[in-house]
Amino acid sequence: MIKIGMIGSDNSHAFAFSKLANLPDASGVFLFPDIRVTHICGDDPIRTEEVALQAEIPHIVNDISDLYEEVDAVMVVHRHGGKHFDCAMPFIERRIPVWIDKPLTTDPDQCLALIHAAQSNACLLAGGSTCKYCPDVLSLQQEFLSLEKSSRVISGSFNFPGEIDSPYGGIWFYGGHAAEILTSIFGDGVLSVKADVHCGNVIALVKYATFTVTINFSEVNQFYGSIYTPERVVVKPIDISQVYYFGFSKYAEALRSGRMPESRDSLLRPVQFLHALEQAMKTGREISLPV
Repeated sequence: MIKIGMIGSDNSHAFAFSKLANLPDASGVFLFPDIRVTHICGDDPIRTEEVALQAEIPHIVNDISDLYEEVDAVMVVHRHGGKHFDCAMPFIERRIPVWIDKPLTTDPDQCLALIHAAQSNACLLAGGSTCKYCPDVLSLQQEFLSLEKSSRVISGSFNFPGEIDSPYGGIWFYGGHAAEILTSIFGDGVLSVKADVHCGNVIALVKYATFTVTINFSEVNQFYGSIYTPERVVVKPIDISQVYYFGFSKYAEALRSGRMPESRDSLLRPVQFLHALEQAMKTGREISLPV
């Protein structure tokens, strides 16, 4: 049995992931019979007890150090990405596999430090937005790759919420989903980003070498992606209703195989993008990403 420790309880993701492992589905079947969330550690004792009760997590601990000898892997799911680095690094240093919720960090240097530590310790590091595993996002990815080979992609666009004034890091909170939808569909080759903030919404213009992508961060609950070429326009809805399952499945597969779900470098680019987007929003300037 693979034992997972959940770090952070304020996020709805703590319960969403834990119930996938610990509770049977509607037909009484355990979707991951070889995996259980056995421990949880959170900042708010009342909320932590609530998640533990609802998801049938048997052990509540007061400090992450209490998990070192008790679990085989951890999931770091604090709502504020600024907390992720300090929670994740001690486990990476002990070669305990780590999955970190979006955004991995709110600092590109911290993200790079986690990646380097994972490499030097041969430790599995995964996470980010589960939206990148959404079948509709993967379908748009394949459409883009196909169109890029057969035609000239002029531009793309999609929408996703983005809370500018979120107490959990502003645009970093929900922006982590949009950043990974972007890099999943259109690739890691982002050159720069400009942003316009108006009436509480953010419109981001993202430049690649041969095309641009527009992200509309409006607060709506239906999501669409599109790809434009001179001959064809592809428009698809993006259904994220099952992304917790797809994300947890990827982590489960990685824990069983010991292999990363994707490259470590692919974890860094969305963090670099969000950092550039935040600077673009603050300054009104076009911000380049590291080459």
